[in-house]
Amino acid sequence: MPYTADILKRFNEDIDDLDGGFWVEKLRDGTPMLIRQLADKDRDREFSFLNDLGKGMAHFRFLGSFSKYAKVHDQLMDIDLHNRMAYIALAFENDELTEIGVARYGAYEGDAHCEFAIAVSEKWQRRGVATALMKRLMETATSEGFSKISSMDASGNLAMDGLASSIGFTRFKDEQHGPRVFHEYILAL
Repeated sequence: MPYTADILKRFNEDIDDLDGGFWVEKLRDGTPMLIRQLADKDRDREFSFLNDLGKGMAHFRFLGSFSKYAKVHDQLMDIDLHNRMAYIALAFENDELTEIGVARYGAYEGDAHCEFAIAVSEKWQRRGVATALMKRLMETATSEGFSKISSMDASGNLAMDGLASSIGFTRFKDEQHGPRVFHEYILAL
């Protein structure tokens, strides 16, 4: 989507002090969405977003809950581009810029493989948020030299199955990990 002056003006306050790049994407319904790297200024917003996902959503995406874990939140806020990256999606709700999604990867130590997690607010699902976030995350992982990106997910997470399938991930079960499925995508050979 071209960066029109009107759209950028709405996001201006949030992008003025950014170190990294940003993208303005148009959702399926035409709503503009800002995607950018997670920043220190997002700490409270990210904590609220993750807690607002609800118990079921946090379990599906991260196979756990965040409400009690400040250390986990600190880890999620720690990004260094190569080993750990996170992008957030922001859109206006009632004239307030709101986090509507997040996607992140973490590298396996000493490997060209990274694992990802993605979460989108329930009311923003099925509008293209997850697909746009994954596109940017996968581009960054590729440019950072990763050859494979994967995710271990709850077997009943149909939304993740649909997203992974639409992007071209392969899906397989590993009974060793219980009711989980793995989604894997080869980024580069």
